[in-house]
Amino acid sequence: MLFSSLAASGLILTSCLVAMEAPANNNNDQIGRVSHVTLYRSQALVTRTLNIAGEAGDSEVVIGDLPENIVPDSLFAEGSPDIEIRAVQFRTRAVGESPREEVRQLQEQITAVQDKIALNAKNTEITTRQVEYLDQLEGFVAPTATTELSQGVLNAEALERMTKFSFEQRETIAARQIELGKEKRDLEEELNLLQRKLSEITSGATKTVREAVLFVNKSGAAAEDVRLNYLVNNCGWSPTYTIRSTVDREQATLDYNALIYQMSGEDWQDVVLTLSTASPALSAAGPGLAPLRVSLTVEAMQQGQAQAGQQMDFKNITLGQVEEIVSKQQRAVDDNRYATNFRDYNESSWTLNTAADQLSCVELIGDSGVVTNLQSELQQLIDEPSLTYSLASGVSLNSRSSRQMVRIVTSDLPSTFYHVATPVLTSFVYREAEVTNDSSEDLLGGPITVYLDDKFVGRGEIPTVARGQTFVVGFGADPQLRTRRELAEKQDGINGGNRELKFDYRLVIENFKDAPATIRLIDRMPTAAGNAEIRVTKRDFSKDLSDDEIYQRLEKPEGILRWDVEVPAGATTSDAYVVDYSYTVEYDRNFVVSLPATYNQQKQEFERLQRVRTVR
Repeated sequence: MLFSSLAASGLILTSCLVAMEAPANNNNDQIGRVSHVTLYRSQALVTRTLNIAGEAGDSEVVIGDLPENIVPDSLFAEGSPDIEIRAVQFRTRAVGESPREEVRQLQEQITAVQDKIALNAKNTEITTRQVEYLDQLEGFVAPTATTELSQGVLNAEALERMTKFSFEQRETIAARQIELGKEKRDLEEELNLLQRKLSEITSGATKTVREAVLFVNKSGAAAEDVRLNYLVNNCGWSPTYTIRSTVDREQATLDYNALIYQMSGEDWQDVVLTLSTASPALSAAGPGLAPLRVSLTVEAMQQGQAQAGQQMDFKNITLGQVEEIVSKQQRAVDDNRYATNFRDYNESSWTLNTAADQLSCVELIGDSGVVTNLQSELQQLIDEPSLTYSLASGVSLNSRSSRQMVRIVTSDLPSTFYHVATPVLTSFVYREAEVTNDSSEDLLGGPITVYLDDKFVGRGEIPTVARGQTFVVGFGADPQLRTRRELAEKQDGINGGNRELKFDYRLVIENFKDAPATIRLIDRMPTAAGNAEIRVTKRDFSKDLSDDEIYQRLEKPEGILRWDVEVPAGATTSDAYVVDYSYTVEYDRNFVVSLPATYNQQKQEFERLQRVRTVR
């Protein structure tokens, strides 16, 4: 018996892209134009302006193409006196795109490969049946040959042909099975590749559109303007500055810029842009105030509860704990401004009251010194003005990942240049300028890029500066000035039961310029920390200390020494400018002088003095 191959038939599978149909448009469907944007620090209030035509009466207006980062609850609309906005509704719906030619071609290729895979499966099934048939044939031939051999009528030639045929067929089938297996793997890889390409191309074939539905009533047939307002996320701004000056000028040119990130999902083309440091609000009501309930507790019990974490130790509260309370308070302020229902409003109001209760406990329990310091720090933490800047011309800002910069204002500000030498810290002498903000705008704290004589000298940061206020800008180290601090003499003696130390210091400034230099020379004497019984006495000073009012009031009592000097041109080596001073330190000889453990408190005092030096 000879084997004949069965004809293989293919299984055809067809895939198609199904799209949802959008509802039919009406004459009032439109997009409008983004006309105004108020950009906050982390959000924006967008205004779209559209014109509604048609007869008087009720109508439904659909405004499409709203951005993906819209805040749905923030939608509200405004109309002219002749049009009434009765309701505003936000909705989303899925829409499909028509398949492109490239998609159709890929679908046809995928169908062809699927047909080949189906044919491969049928051919593999045929080879399996061929093997099964050979097995059945061998099962018939072997018993028949045994019977014929026992009867002496065995046809050896026929048996040989049958056996040879069986083995040849098995070899052919085995080779075919290997070929079909390789073909199957190749087809599956090709199908996976085509499906990935199709997935990449059609990933945006179905998208979600966002729409605002306005229910309006017109009192006349004339076209009327309507403004749709909404908040969007993923956008904001921060201040950045560039200041340019020359050493011999009495003015510094300050460029006040806004560094903007705009990834709201819609482009703002030729809009009226307003920059604001305020926080947008959805709630029309302010937070409610709860009574402050207090009780009496034994101090030891109160300390034990604080150690167990059951309550805060308000008597010995740290700045970090105050910052945590203020952060909670600020988050609650934002939540309260967004609250549009009683539950959220009451929850955020209660959180605000609990934070206020904790700060009130600091005032009730803490020492007067602690309260004064913490109140000062608290003012620095929360005291940021709400400012608004309206830009003069239309601004275009596309929605993209890279940051964009717009100019807020350029001002020529009066400035006074000088140098600062602090030899106990560094031998470099730095250039500084006191700049008076006589512009029409307050300046927010932010980074600043500094140029001197049109050369980049470095970057820094300026604090928030009100109009009329003076702030300090650093202009880098002056390579033609050098300073050093020398301990000229130290004397150690016993005076009764006390140890008395006398120090003589020499401060040296060298000026390699061909012009004199105005320099603020700064050093320090030790001061006693806490209740330490250490007496420090100022002795001989070769130059008088500065008579600057702020220095005399705030820095001099802390042991800071400052001389305002003018160093002549060419004052170098033996002709260098010198300031000598001395002081004595007296304390019980049974003790030794050491640094206090209150480094955190000292750091706070240092930061406070730095703010005093930076803004005047």
